[in-house]
Amino acid sequence: MTTLPQISLAKLAATATRREERQRLQMACEEFGFFYLVEHGIPKEQITQAIEASRRFFALPQSIKERYGHAAQGMYPTIARGYSRLRGEILHPDAGPDPKEVFDLGIDSEGDRRPFAGSTRFPDDALAPGFARSLLALQTTVLDGVVPQLGTALADLIGMEEGWFPRHFSPPTLGQRVIRYPARGGTCAKHTDGGFFTLLLQEELPTRSLQVWFRERWMPVPSLPDSLVVNLGDMLQALSDDRFKSTPHQVAHSGESDRISLPFFIYPDIDACLTSCQGRHAFRVAEMMLRNFESVEAGNGAGRARELQ
Repeated sequence: MTTLPQISLAKLAATATRREERQRLQMACEEFGFFYLVEHGIPKEQITQAIEASRRFFALPQSIKERYGHAAQGMYPTIARGYSRLRGEILHPDAGPDPKEVFDLGIDSEGDRRPFAGSTRFPDDALAPGFARSLLALQTTVLDGVVPQLGTALADLIGMEEGWFPRHFSPPTLGQRVIRYPARGGTCAKHTDGGFFTLLLQEELPTRSLQVWFRERWMPVPSLPDSLVVNLGDMLQALSDDRFKSTPHQVAHSGESDRISLPFFIYPDIDACLTSCQGRHAFRVAEMMLRNFESVEAGNGAGRARELQ
């Protein structure tokens, strides 16, 4: 195969097609660890509005964007929310700082002092029109319409008992990002994602910037109209007793215009303690997440980056 499999969220939800589509999903998870999600139900205009508002935010003067940086958010860990400037993050130690800009947010929980919890400090609507509003609206759509259906299907496929996914993901721990890759050279170094799964919403550009490690080579992943890209994370690989693949990936953007990317990193509830069906892997979600974020903050890479040569 020269492209990723396509999985229909609508068919996963429909009684008549669920069994066959879950078989296709299992193949995609075992062979690729990546797939396109189609018929996902997210309005295209909602994605477009979030991308356009994000582009306006990144076009603001640097001094204004810095007001909403990590230090201004009051979060633990520090890098969990807010703005990160160009070359402000290292996802693979050999590659050095990535030439990309980022704004991180999550599920707002006023007064919650646990790791990764709290409220995001956004620029107001006069300064960045539609930025907070469009991102939070998209968050609601993704968390209500996509995550429960896809997450339940994945949990069933790795053999978890009925009700396991809503019990450990109500609510999930969410890392929502807005990334700007500059034209002709924006990159994100090779890494794996640390969570359960990641949903990637992106512009439909002709350049194939996303690359997935498959059969000992980097496979370019084109933007497929009206689709999301889904990849599995290290937590799901562990909980599947290593049957499902958390696949290395990277971004090398050579296009003539900037690229805006909107990934949603889905983790279990921060207080969860999880064990795989065969008992080969067990971990506390908070400890695994903090270890990964501390590695990124120290410049040692994300996920299994240090295993990737």
